[in-house]
Amino acid sequence: MAKKIIDKILWIEGFYPFSLRYDPKKAIETHKQELETLEFDETSNSIFKYSNYFNSYFKDICKALNKVIGQSTLSKSDFIDLIISDINRTELIISEDSKQSLFSGSSFDSNMPANVYIKKSEFQNNSEPVWGLIDSAMETATLNLNYLNYVKFKENVVTTDELSQVDVIKNITLVGSTYNAIKQSYDRIIWRGGIIEDKDSVVKLKTNQRHLMLDNIALTRLIRNIGAVHMKLQTDSVEYKSIRKLYHTTRHFQIIKSIEINGDELKLQYQAKSKNPTDTYINYIAPILTYYPFFHSEKISEFDNLTILDLVNLFSSLCDFVMVLPMPSYDDTEIKDLTKFRRFNPKVKNVTLKDYFKKTTKYSDNQISIFLNLLTQKGNKHNLFLYSIYEVEDYYYFSHSSIKRANMFYLIDKWLEVGKCDLAERGFKFEDYIKNFLRTEKPNEFAKFKLIEQSKFSFLDENNINVEEEIDLLIKTKNTLIIGEIKCSMYPLEPDDFYSAYQTIKKAKNQVKRKAKFLEDNWGKFEHLLGEKGQIKIQRIIILNFPHFAGRMIDEIPIADFYLFLSYFKSGKLTNVKIEKNKGMTVNEIKYYNSIQSFEDNFYQFFNNPIPIEKLFSRQRIEEYDVTLNGTEPKTIAERVVYMEKTPEDE
Repeated sequence: MAKKIIDKILWIEGFYPFSLRYDPKKAIETHKQELETLEFDETSNSIFKYSNYFNSYFKDICKALNKVIGQSTLSKSDFIDLIISDINRTELIISEDSKQSLFSGSSFDSNMPANVYIKKSEFQNNSEPVWGLIDSAMETATLNLNYLNYVKFKENVVTTDELSQVDVIKNITLVGSTYNAIKQSYDRIIWRGGIIEDKDSVVKLKTNQRHLMLDNIALTRLIRNIGAVHMKLQTDSVEYKSIRKLYHTTRHFQIIKSIEINGDELKLQYQAKSKNPTDTYINYIAPILTYYPFFHSEKISEFDNLTILDLVNLFSSLCDFVMVLPMPSYDDTEIKDLTKFRRFNPKVKNVTLKDYFKKTTKYSDNQISIFLNLLTQKGNKHNLFLYSIYEVEDYYYFSHSSIKRANMFYLIDKWLEVGKCDLAERGFKFEDYIKNFLRTEKPNEFAKFKLIEQSKFSFLDENNINVEEEIDLLIKTKNTLIIGEIKCSMYPLEPDDFYSAYQTIKKAKNQVKRKAKFLEDNWGKFEHLLGEKGQIKIQRIIILNFPHFAGRMIDEIPIADFYLFLSYFKSGKLTNVKIEKNKGMTVNEIKYYNSIQSFEDNFYQFFNNPIPIEKLFSRQRIEEYDVTLNGTEPKTIAERVVYMEKTPEDE
């Protein structure tokens, strides 16, 4: 397969339009020789044709930001403080609005959180999905925080009109949110193989719509699978006895009740001691148990032997603290002065927070410091998804959304990088987990299979040279041999993360093809394990840790996440839960097969079009939405997924 030019220009400085270093002419000249041998595709053509347009857009955004900031008398530290105040205020409003919307109906099903929208006049598109709204707000705040590094601030200017300074913060958020919308849409196009086209003076960013829907389905399934584990954690199931034990061995059972402002000090009030795990402990542990069952208890030497579960335990305790910080109420979010604005960003003395951890947990001073250091912003490069704590002199303050709505998968992967936990090491643990699950978990009555324990296959050829292959997973049914290539990747948060993950999938595709051919070509040497040649059909599959690529095919090889893959053998069915007022809980089950024969026969078709994924397709449609900065031409339109309500026939 010829190498495409897109795979090169994505990494070359000068082609990216949202950058002060944008200079495609110079970039082409510098890399002309290596680019000439590569194959063009539609995405590359879109970049070359439209990047000047997006760069002019970038310049307009910068001018708009400079104009707004030019009206300010605030210092850089004031801006950082108030941008965090603004995101905390946004978190409070979105949280209450989404809660009201979610529980306003007469029923609740496990897919509904993906279908909650908030309508406000200040939204450019009138209505925005809650699911991505707070993430977008955090992305916007991060962009604006980083933009401050390029601003020359006025010195020693006295603020006389505080309301005008409040408007400055509001306006840079409005400009920044439009910038973020178009930048994210453009990034999704270039990293995910989309195209850009124009018609009737409208520029459209066109995605692969099936893949865009699969992205949203992955998030729905992620939440649903975590929810299933969350429900188990709330019972006394034997399965999670060790998780309750962790809480009991690491906590003092002292739970914070409230924090009151007492002059310049904060006064902490505690509840009566309780040995029941807190809600936040359950909420943050559930994702890790769901998608890190193979690595959550490994001691990390770089972190004074803390495990992932320990880090998440501490994080849940931090959330308990932040949730009771004194803040204005939902009905008191109007802002007319900076003093009121700063109330959305309460400061806490370093010693107060550390004393809180000592009072509520049994971790050492060093372990607490290691944990806080992982979350504390350093230098001028901001990332609110990763760094939720800001430290100024002897005080901490917090990005509340980064804690209350933390993406634990992203945080854990980044922490493991800092802790020097190699991805390959995690990969071996992941492979062992899948094999052990198939080896020890009791399958349903129709799932008849044998796990082939041997993974290394070798022999001496006619020249007495050792020929060998190592196969991650081999499962034999009566007439089928399933060859699985298992890959552990990092959680894909940004569009370029998806690109990197897909490169791993392409490698996996080549590997599973090669390994299948090795067995086919040398079947006779391993017939005692594989069965009689000609009687056995080979099925190939790629198995990943996260669900973002599940339901896709690559060269006719299906891709599945391990949760989906193992459920085919374990439960063999999809379970949906619906709760209606005055009616209670309704459980709906769809079986993947109903006999030993159909268990075997349905395998390829199931993973080609997995039932849990296909069912969610019927709940989605694509809509176009405006990402144009007000007052600029031409109009720019992107695409996003909209969830549809169930019809009575769907129930």
